[in-house]
Amino acid sequence: MLHPQPGHAEGAPRTPTTADAGAPDQQLPLEAVDERAAEPATRPPDALEQARELLAAGETSAASTTIRALIAREPDNAQARVALAELLEKRGDLEGALAELSRAVEAEPDDASVLSARAAVYMQRGKYDLAEADLRRAARSGQREADIQLQLGVLFCKRARWREAIEPLRAAVASDPGRVAAHYYLGEAYNSIDDLPNALGAYRSAAALEPSHQRALKAIGIVLDRMGRPDEAAAAYQRAREAQRR
Repeated sequence: MLHPQPGHAEGAPRTPTTADAGAPDQQLPLEAVDERAAEPATRPPDALEQARELLAAGETSAASTTIRALIAREPDNAQARVALAELLEKRGDLEGALAELSRAVEAEPDDASVLSARAAVYMQRGKYDLAEADLRRAARSGQREADIQLQLGVLFCKRARWREAIEPLRAAVASDPGRVAAHYYLGEAYNSIDDLPNALGAYRSAAALEPSHQRALKAIGIVLDRMGRPDEAAAAYQRAREAQRR
């Protein structure tokens, strides 16, 4: 008859032995995870984007407050200053707009969009030399090629530098064939140097892109008259009158 070993009475807790070393560890309960800590932080709304949305909605006072608060926090935020300049320009404060754009250029001296914005206001003020300097500087950056070349072409047209206008306008058309203004001003440049076939082609391209472009339609009539094609000119003038009535 077998007798139980001393210290191993039935029901007594069993002492682990070396044979238990290979047994799998008992899984311990994990601490509860705070799910809120695992959620990504909510990204704060972009103040500049919010200001532009307010501007688009016509809420200029709220947009101005938002932009100025952003500039107070980030004085070197060039795009915020460009947005404020746009707002000032709409209010007719061109000098205020120029001041903001000049600060933006100081912060981002090689940003084509900033230089282009300042050039546009310079052109409105009739400061063509300063506008040209900004645009040539912007053109060297290689950014926004169609915009910059179009602005240069328009600037040369305003200064009656018709032959100089052709190259940047052709570049703008090549870069973005859908630019109505580029085709129209190219027509103006060609017409002014008496290159009538190319002028007609450029005006027709503008009218094809924008069938209600009254000035392009009228210009087609003028060029056709100059080319001795009165019947076609009369039809073009009629289309221009119809576009004006719309």
